[in-house]
Amino acid sequence: MAAIRLYLDEDVHTFIADAIRLRGYEATTTRDQRRLGTEDADQLGFTQRQGYTLVTYNVHDYPRLHYEWLAAGKPHAGIIIASRENPRQNIRALLNLLALVSAEEMTNQLEYLNNWA
Repeated sequence: MAAIRLYLDEDVHTFIADAIRLRGYEATTTRDQRRLGTEDADQLGFTQRQGYTLVTYNVHDYPRLHYEWLAAGKPHAGIIIASRENPRQNIRALLNLLALVSAEEMTNQLEYLNNWA
């Protein structure tokens, strides 16, 4: 089973990607990919094509997109909703999730990171 590859949306603290990479996991950011300002649906399409699970603080739009895509039969590589308040806790929770869930298991899933803290 393949490890989850993370793509951090532009609203997520970029040092989280650095911390994840230091622990041997693959993580990239919107800034790394030169996709700043890209619409949410386009970001989700990009992550699907590239095999990245999207990490975001955007609790308003991405859960809606998740259900819209599932209803339309459009797959995605997973969405993780994090909280802006505690980036260090987000790192710990992401590491917990990455240790226990494969990329295949994350396909078409919507996870709330606080469930992994």
